[in-house]
Amino acid sequence: MISRKTKTLLLIILAFLLFLIIYLLWVRKDMSDFDVCYQGGKRIIAGETLYQTADGHLQYKYSPASAVFFALFALLPEEMAKFIWYFSQLFLFYVVLLLSYKILPSKLEKRKKVILFSFLIVLKFLAREIELGQVNVLIIFLLVIALLSLLKKKETEAGLCWGITLFFKPYALVFFPYFLIKRRIKLVAAGIGVTLVGIFLPVLFYGIKGNMVVLKEWQHTLSLSTPALMNVYDNASLHAFFLKLVTHEDTRLVWIFILICSIIIGFSFLWMMIQGKRRDLGKPEVLEFSFLLVLIPLFSPLGWYYNYLYSILAVVILLNIVQKFPSVLRYILIANFIIIGASLREILGKDIFRFYTGYSFVVINYLIVLFYLFYSRARNLI
Repeated sequence: MISRKTKTLLLIILAFLLFLIIYLLWVRKDMSDFDVCYQGGKRIIAGETLYQTADGHLQYKYSPASAVFFALFALLPEEMAKFIWYFSQLFLFYVVLLLSYKILPSKLEKRKKVILFSFLIVLKFLAREIELGQVNVLIIFLLVIALLSLLKKKETEAGLCWGITLFFKPYALVFFPYFLIKRRIKLVAAGIGVTLVGIFLPVLFYGIKGNMVVLKEWQHTLSLSTPALMNVYDNASLHAFFLKLVTHEDTRLVWIFILICSIIIGFSFLWMMIQGKRRDLGKPEVLEFSFLLVLIPLFSPLGWYYNYLYSILAVVILLNIVQKFPSVLRYILIANFIIIGASLREILGKDIFRFYTGYSFVVINYLIVLFYLFYSRARNLI
């Protein structure tokens, strides 16, 4: 008989070989976003400006502080750096899956079942994330660690993790009003503190005056590049969804729709918070965090499809309590998850896939997910 440790070791080796083959045959050829980050690391080491218009579509758009982080990878040969980044992202996402299940207030379904199906539902987002060499897995990991620290009443640690994510993208600012309402003053202070450190960190490479110039260049780069991408094919944000539906030039209607959705979602979330406090629920923050994570791709001006990877905690939560929903709602939720996970060109066909993707219908899928999170709090399912 093969021992359990031997089976585990064999599975790890097989998984490594599988992902190695995937890397060598497909991923290695792309990772264009990581190439941009690697180049940013090289430039900050050399004291060069990060934001160069000659880079075109592959222009560096992250903060100067993130370039300090990528400078660590830039010290390595590029192929080695890509290899390390690829496997580190896979490992971090595996940890995210494990922690997402671990922090559930109650475990109603088996861990292996929840993790497997959660992985399959978001696999297409993860695949694109890894293929590009993006940084969202790292951000998700840090936010889940922040949640875990918050549950352990370690607000300073939670704030540090939250603040570090802002080095890369401003997505986690969605948590700022939430932390204020929850009166997590230590957390907010730690987050702001580490963000300020990040702002001044590039001084080591540019000096004080040079750092101010680079910060202005960063702001200028974002202001120029963002508007042109609001209505592109791959943008799957709420704003892009309404822009694509409204065929005439009057964008005021788009903003009216967004305002209505924002009000409904905002008041729903506030009600969830109030009910979580009134009912003295165990770990109310888990459900609330998952709700806010889903808002990141929905309300980000550039909510690319792979950004819906931020929904992983919500997916884990809903799969764990799926049997608690009434039959009709349970089947709708399962169907919604199947659509999310199986909306691939190979399954839908070219025309239907382009229609689904081009009109950002994934937004509808995740508005449904938000409803189920709201319903879960309303019915005390978690």
